[in-house]
Amino acid sequence: MKRKTFIYSEDKTQDFANIQIDSEKPLPNDFKFIKTNLIVRFLSWCFYYLLAVPILWLFSKIIYRTKIVNKKTIKKELKNTGYFIYSNHTLLADAWNHQVFTTFPRKAYIVSQTDTITKNKFLGEIVIALGAIPLPSNIKTAKNFLKALKTRLNQNRVIVICPEGTIWPYYTKQRPVREGSFKYPRTFNKPVVFACTTFRKPKGPFKNHRIPKVVIYLSNPIYPNRSSVEKIDEKRLQQLYTSFIEKCSSIDENYAYYDYISATEYKKKVEFMEDHYDEVEDSYLNDKTVELKIKEDN
Repeated sequence: MKRKTFIYSEDKTQDFANIQIDSEKPLPNDFKFIKTNLIVRFLSWCFYYLLAVPILWLFSKIIYRTKIVNKKTIKKELKNTGYFIYSNHTLLADAWNHQVFTTFPRKAYIVSQTDTITKNKFLGEIVIALGAIPLPSNIKTAKNFLKALKTRLNQNRVIVICPEGTIWPYYTKQRPVREGSFKYPRTFNKPVVFACTTFRKPKGPFKNHRIPKVVIYLSNPIYPNRSSVEKIDEKRLQQLYTSFIEKCSSIDENYAYYDYISATEYKKKVEFMEDHYDEVEDSYLNDKTVELKIKEDN
């Protein structure tokens, strides 16, 4: 794969997944977050366990060589309760990695963009069968959304949330999270597991033709604080998540497959080349060695 460079704004809110999001399609008021038809539920079960999970497991193992760290601890401590997984968002495969590696055979549901469901009815039904729970569009759908989360958690299922909200492929640092992302554990009084996807440089005879290996670190379970002040616990969980992502992403073996540069830094480099192009060109044509530095802002 060819190495890429992405230019981002200072607020780091762009999405680099190359997926067009149609924000003008809200979730219908009568949207059913949980299917009640027995035939639909049976077909959904067959599709998930007999088709989707085996294929996605094989795909991730072959392409990404995915490895999960601390999986046994999570399964042992949280085997009798539903819980949340909060994960950074660096690959499209984040939509299924925890389902096929971390929580299996227990089904996991991932909170997703509304457009994932509303853009195409047929594909929307497939995504729902895979465990997508779309974000609500208004007060009515918001109530049903919370009811669906409660039902799944009471069934000892797992809810996966990517609080960054956007995908930055192969990004190796911590990013800002969306406000309100960490309110759910306290609302439902359920434990939390943080997950950080990291990457390892390809090795072996075909290393130049392989993509980085995926290593996902899981934190030990963290329980919400039943303080009367909701915002305090929400902030606590967010800080713990940020610290965990920073710790895992700073591991020496973590490999930055793509380059990310801020718009401000990119502008400096462009201005630098414009100001010094003649010198650089002369050194190139005449095989000279010159030392040029980008001026730092005062």
